Amino acid sequence: MKNSRFSTRFVTVATVLVALLLSCQSCQGRKNYDVPHAHQGVLSPYEPGPFQSLELNKSDEKELEAGKPVMKQQQGSDLAGGAICVQDVDAPKAAVWSQILDLDSYKGKVPKVNECKNYAVQQNADGTTTMKTKMVVGVIPGYAYTSFYDHTYHPEKDSLTWRLDYDKSSDFDDVAGHWHLEDHPNKPDCTRVFYACDIKLKGKVPGPVVNFLSKTALKTATSWVKKESESNPTPKRLAFLGEASPAKQ
Repeated sequence: MKNSRFSTRFVTVATVLVALLLSCQSCQGRKNYDVPHAHQGVLSPYEPGPFQSLELNKSDEKELEAGKPVMKQQQGSDLAGGAICVQDVDAPKAAVWSQILDLDSYKGKVPKVNECKNYAVQQNADGTTTMKTKMVVGVIPGYAYTSFYDHTYHPEKDSLTWRLDYDKSSDFDDVAGHWHLEDHPNKPDCTRVFYACDIKLKGKVPGPVVNFLSKTALKTATSWVKKESESNPTPKRLAFLGEASPAKQ
């Protein structure tokens, strides 16, 4: 009887915890994101173009030649930080860009991305293209982040930079990111990919979430781009980019 009472109590407590978790998830789902973010940016934005301070040594080149990513960690606080990840891709730049810029197709290709959709696209007079995108990332069970991004594609500088769309609320406190592509220095029709993303989180966050967002996610990002680009070396036309489409580069 003692064991029976213990089992009943355990099941009851577990049921209450599950109910509370579902209730919290339901409340989070009703969060109003259509209000301005708490600030207009606290992280320094990236400038388009090459990463001037990045140097690759012989060991790095050997890793890249073997098909592995190379990550240069940038130190930050517990709630902020990022790194630059470098990856060689056996596909031309146009093919790589057609994967990176096709944000509407990220779900199903990019690990942990539960939703990704452009809600505004605008071609600018200076030749750049603005893409505003809603993205939902599930990091670990119970930790999904909904954020809204303001991307700018700079075709003349082979770069895509982004920050949060501060006209909306996001679950991340701030984000600043940068994709940059270069022709491979030694292999024709191949690309060297550079990726950086700094993320500032809100409040107290479990270590596994911080580690994934500041380290693992960078290698994951360049890995999926390598896989998809090499599987589809012929660039697809992205109609919403018009004259900026990588298929025309």
